[in-house]
Order: sequence, then C-alpha cells, then structure tokens
Amino acid sequence: MPNRYEREIEEILRNLEHTEPKAARGQRTGERIRRSPSQSPRPRQRRSVSLSFSTTDWLLIIAVVAAMIAGGYAFTLHSAGPWDLLTPILVAVSLVCLILVALSYYLFRPRSPRSVRFGNTTVTPLRRGFFGNIKTRWHLFVLKLRYRKRNEP
Repeated sequence: MPNRYEREIEEILRNLEHTEPKAARGQRTGERIRRSPSQSPRPRQRRSVSLSFSTTDWLLIIAVVAAMIAGGYAFTLHSAGPWDLLTPILVAVSLVCLILVALSYYLFRPRSPRSVRFGNTTVTPLRRGFFGNIKTRWHLFVLKLRYRKRNEP
C-alpha cells in the first residue's frame, strides 16, 4: 500500500516537471523573463473622486453642519439683541440627526442576509428568528442526550 502512494507521488512530480514553461530563446533556465522596452506598461489613469456617502454619513454631516450654523447664528444674534426661532429649529434638526446616527445600526441595516462568495461557492446565511439561538441550543442538547443513550451499555 505505501508503495502505491509513493508511485503516485513520483508520477505527480514527473508530470509537474514536464509541464514547466519552456525557456524563451536566449534565456537560461531559472532566469526571469524581462520585458523589452517596447512592452512598457500603460500609464495608469487617475480615478475621479466619488462622493458617495451612506445614509448614516449624510445624517452625521447634516448634524454637524446644522449645529455649526445654529451656533454661529446664535452667537451673532446674542451680540445683536433679540432671540430668533431659527436657532432652536437648527438645534432640533442637529439633535434628531445625531439620534438617528446613534440608532442607525438598528434602523438602516438590511433586513435580508447578504450572500457572500467564496471562490465558486455562494454562501447565503440562514435567517435567524427571535428565539433562533435558544432553539439551536435545545436541538444540540437533545442530540447529545440521544448520543449518550445509544452509547451507554
């Protein structure tokens, strides 16, 4: 039996030796192929900057900008005199946006699980219910009990 494995390994190694790329003209074995000057790589094109923000990013930007405008407006009015209605509205908008940013993990996450690709295989996660973890643990416990009963003499 071990001789069979050794023969298979030797055959695989021989096949690997036969499939190595052959050296180009004027090239020694083990020497790298070098590009000729005519085969220069293409110059890379610059990528344009894209401003694609998620919902959470936009809420945070709105909150910061609204708070800065409210603070600046309140500062200029405080030195001028009367109090205006615009400042509390901007503060409320900023506060609501900050609360939404804090809760964004729960509010804006996708409802269905996303599929993930590993090479040629696509893995879709199972949908877990509210009691899914407890149910899984219960089933594992029952399987352990069955296994113990079968193996007892």
